[in-house]
Amino acid sequence: MTRFVSKYAAVLAAAALAFTLASCDNTTEGDAGTDGSGFVGTFKTQDTQGNPMSITLDEEGSASGERGGEQISGSWKDEGGTAVITWSDNWTTKIAKDGDSYSKSAYQDGTQTGDAVAAEKSE
Repeated sequence: MTRFVSKYAAVLAAAALAFTLASCDNTTEGDAGTDGSGFVGTFKTQDTQGNPMSITLDEEGSASGERGGEQISGSWKDEGGTAVITWSDNWTTKIAKDGDSYSKSAYQDGTQTGDAVAAEKSE
């Protein structure tokens, strides 16, 4: 009987370990959720004033950009097929893919500012 219980306990422990390790690969809320999203790279687009702007998204969920000679930084994640970028200046940018093309929209305090404009992925 003791041998049966020991084997049963070993099987349960192995199963628990397997489930724990398998869950380490799952994205949880709060993770960047950027792996394999297709948004990693650099986008050329325009700011809300129509001036050239570049946005770079990396695999770790960091975002950087340049507009009007100013460097900007933030973080991003893939939310339902849209890259949602939260900038350190409290603006939000969304890059959406539509077929083979991308569009960029900007939000200030949760309200869209201006119309969506084209974004071209260059890297």
